[in-house]
Amino acid sequence: MPTPATTADKAPAHALWVELSTRITTQRLHYRSGEEETAADSVFKLFGVVRGLMEKHADARAFQELGLSLLNDTLRAYTARWHGWMTAEKRADGSASPRFKDEWVRRQFRRELRELQPRILGFREACEAMKEGLTPDEKWTAKPLAPDVEIELCSRVPGSKPASLGCKLTAGIRDQVRVQAPVFLPLMTRIKRRIESLAKGLWFGKEKMETLRQSWKTEDEQRLHQRLRDAADRVEEVNGAERFEILKRRGAEPDGEVQDAIGLAFSGGGIRSATYCLGITQVLARRGLLPQFDYLSTVSGGGYFGSFLSAYLGTGALEKPHGTDMQETAARIRETFIAGPDQREPRAVRHLRNSSRYLLNGEFWAKTAEIGMVLAGVLFNLLIILPFLILGALLTKALYHAGFFGDYIWTLNKNHWLPRMSAPVSVFLIAALVALATVVLGFPVVKASYLRRLRGVKASRCVEHWQLCHKWTTIFAVALLLLWLTPLGFRLYHEVRSFEPLGWLKSQGVEISAEKLFAGLGTALTTLFAFLAARKSQKGLRLGKIGKLAIFAGPALYLFIYLGVGYRIMFANGADAWSWQMVCLITVGLLGWAWLLVDVNTYSPHGYYRDRLCSCYLLGRKRADPATDPARATVPDLQPRLRLTELNTAAAAPYHLVNAAVNLPSSTYLELRGRAADFFVFSKHWSGGPVCGYYPTKDLEAADPHLDLGTAMAISGAAASSNMGWMTSNSLRLIMTLANVRLGYWMRNPALGLDRAKSLGSPGPSYLFREMFAQNMDERQNFLNLSDGAHIENLAAYELLRRRCKFIVCVDGGQEADMHCTDLLRLERLASIDLGIRLHYDLTDLTLLPSGHTRAYGILVKIDYNPPASEEQRQQRTAASAEWGWMLYLKLATTGTEPGYIMDYQRQNFPFPHQSTGDQIYDEAQFEAYRALGECAAETMFRDELVKGENVSSIPGWFQTLTSALLPDNDEAFR
Repeated sequence: MPTPATTADKAPAHALWVELSTRITTQRLHYRSGEEETAADSVFKLFGVVRGLMEKHADARAFQELGLSLLNDTLRAYTARWHGWMTAEKRADGSASPRFKDEWVRRQFRRELRELQPRILGFREACEAMKEGLTPDEKWTAKPLAPDVEIELCSRVPGSKPASLGCKLTAGIRDQVRVQAPVFLPLMTRIKRRIESLAKGLWFGKEKMETLRQSWKTEDEQRLHQRLRDAADRVEEVNGAERFEILKRRGAEPDGEVQDAIGLAFSGGGIRSATYCLGITQVLARRGLLPQFDYLSTVSGGGYFGSFLSAYLGTGALEKPHGTDMQETAARIRETFIAGPDQREPRAVRHLRNSSRYLLNGEFWAKTAEIGMVLAGVLFNLLIILPFLILGALLTKALYHAGFFGDYIWTLNKNHWLPRMSAPVSVFLIAALVALATVVLGFPVVKASYLRRLRGVKASRCVEHWQLCHKWTTIFAVALLLLWLTPLGFRLYHEVRSFEPLGWLKSQGVEISAEKLFAGLGTALTTLFAFLAARKSQKGLRLGKIGKLAIFAGPALYLFIYLGVGYRIMFANGADAWSWQMVCLITVGLLGWAWLLVDVNTYSPHGYYRDRLCSCYLLGRKRADPATDPARATVPDLQPRLRLTELNTAAAAPYHLVNAAVNLPSSTYLELRGRAADFFVFSKHWSGGPVCGYYPTKDLEAADPHLDLGTAMAISGAAASSNMGWMTSNSLRLIMTLANVRLGYWMRNPALGLDRAKSLGSPGPSYLFREMFAQNMDERQNFLNLSDGAHIENLAAYELLRRRCKFIVCVDGGQEADMHCTDLLRLERLASIDLGIRLHYDLTDLTLLPSGHTRAYGILVKIDYNPPASEEQRQQRTAASAEWGWMLYLKLATTGTEPGYIMDYQRQNFPFPHQSTGDQIYDEAQFEAYRALGECAAETMFRDELVKGENVSSIPGWFQTLTSALLPDNDEAFR
């Protein structure tokens, strides 16, 4: 009960009533007024006003109680947050003025001010009663919400029991498998159209043509309905397989439903993310929560450590000398991540630490052979493309001897740089340019005629034919222009060969021609620019001058090779001259070697990258010899050829989803606009994605023996590729392919069927050209180009949202020094567009402070799986019907409270914890800094001020405490 008011309370109550009645804090703040800072300052000044009144009127006990409630129970929770949102802005006179950081925090301030105003008005009413000598009513100083603020379902009123986290969710993908047309269907459609055009007006009458069209239409509709039924069945098969594995791991009946699925997501970021995830997983293991996760979704670097979990925990039959499966699962997890009685680090973790230089592990000769194979890829690319350059030179020689350029033009000692106007090539070029000008200038006339006769079939066909003529006339004119400029190229090449200012090299005893020097430098610079451009594009930086040089480096090198070959077979004399017959023979040999023997997957860096990853992360378990090592039950053992279908033979590992991206830049599917790729996931039973469809993993493994967990892990981490989904740089695609910066993988298209996929052989040089020019790369081709899953979504949480997981722990180990959380923002956009799911969160605690630290390691994200589509649905939705999910988002960050050796490492290595993803060779200090940082991040989510002594032995119980402590609307100040 409030203290009764006395005469001593009247004066301070009147003074405070005046303050609360006249301040902007109690007035409505117009959206366009721009007075947020003034309103905030008005609230801040209330502290000084109330303190002064309390000091002056020490005998006013009722007022003292009212003032303490206003300051400590109401205002302080708000103002503590607002101070963190503001920064000092210098005025013209040199003084500092507090300003809100950006528009986002201004909106948050307005929202919270609306929540605060009803309470301040309640205190004003209490002061008005007190100055009249009355005792204020408790309801005036209660904690109401503004009418336009939605109460969260997980909120807790102080003193009450935790509310429900929402209704139960049934896990599983929905009808998200695209209706996939057979590969032969487009060809059949074209054949049908051709038959119609030939038959019309010949021997088929109008009635027969209509009958033919109806029969074909019926067949197409039947095929379409069948594909719809197949797609629905496929979705149920995918859900059934995952449901069986999860229920088996839970120890439940296999014919039940998976409700409130729990997912763990590991993001991309190379070994940095893998090591950070290790520290977080160790905490989950110590807390006994790791066995409760149903799904493990990984991408890129997070897939390194995720594959370790699947290989080390999820393979090998469980032995049951100690009891149930769950007991042995917990024992296996403890043995893997928790130190034993001797306090020694578990051997599996020790192996990861010792193998953190995985790219350089192995014997000297093995490393030399692997690196040599990678570098040989650049040479192979040259040899594959070289025949086309030679054929171009031979064609030029044939045109020269036919007099196409004129007989005089190749006398290089004369001043003839370009063909004369009388030369045939000049005549053809002039004719082509005139034709192009005619087509361009005549198009408005044709278009106007078409507009006057919109219903005329002939007019519409005329416009179509005119546009087609414009296209091919332009191509023909450009080709002739290049031919006309060919003599200029040979003349410039001749000048390069005659370049002599290399005396300083000869003085050093180096005998080298300018031609060889330029060729060597061109090859080296082409490779260098490609790698630099790849690294910059991976960081999301602008390419600038390096990008421009990389664009021109490759074409310039191959132009130089073309001119060199052509010069030697046409103009060179003596030892420099080449026989065109011998050149033809070499060309035929190179074409036969390339198109019959070369597999573009074999000589790419993918194989080396895969083997190095497997040597570090794909571990199995074998029994130790009790006589030699009685303290250890098992020891790590490499298993680099572990198949995907061999996973989850033990229940200790969650069901693993390895996320990749399938690059489809030439797909006609409009849903891929701006992405150039689609989701592709590997799992034990089913692999695929919405556009390409889902197919049994065992069939993929049968069609491609190279496909296993190690290959899927390397594909998921293929960050540097010529095609990178939405991150692809069209200007760099060519040069990155030429320089063999190709960690991606060409996989047989499962849509073709198992028998046909087996008979395809290997992807040949044509797929190299597809990578270069992004042509014929869609879901209907024989091979699909797969690369890093981060090329479409970098958090690996998308597939967990697709499966409607109730609880998700998402670890973001990506490189992002500015802490803008762009991957989370991208996930929000994709989930909203593709799945109709809304994410709600507040990034304030992850905003960088002036010290370079953040207030927290993570935030809680609220997932609305079934958002209302209208105001009526929103009003009808209740706590029992709403489908909520919760995601704990842990970001790679520092708060300044980490152990001393982590802070010391940061002082010595300034970019930490956002060191470059290109750094994949860690020493002990770097490995331990990231691992320990992951431990710190996870342990903060179990602090006493968060869990408050509640039960966190289960993940739902843990999330209940987190929602009550982390969500702003569950702060007592907001209730």
